[in-house]
Amino acid sequence: MQVSVKYRAHLATLTGIAGEQVEAATVKDVLRHVKLSFGAEAEKSAKTMLIVVNGESILQLSHFKTALQNGDEVSFLPICGGG
Repeated sequence: MQVSVKYRAHLATLTGIAGEQVEAATVKDVLRHVKLSFGAEAEKSAKTMLIVVNGESILQLSHFKTALQNGDEVSFLPICGGG
């Protein structure tokens, strides 16, 4: 599956790009791509971010096993807190 991957915040700095097209069948495949293309630090950063597929958190889906379809968008968003 060809999916669109969007990098934000520190992850965009580590990768040097805001996004790209990636061949991946699951979110785990996207994370593997991040590690192979940009290194272990980028993968570690990606795993600490809010990961969404088409705007829905993978925590509401199947976590890293979330299946992807052709044309899906996977975004890595910074987690912010406040009050």
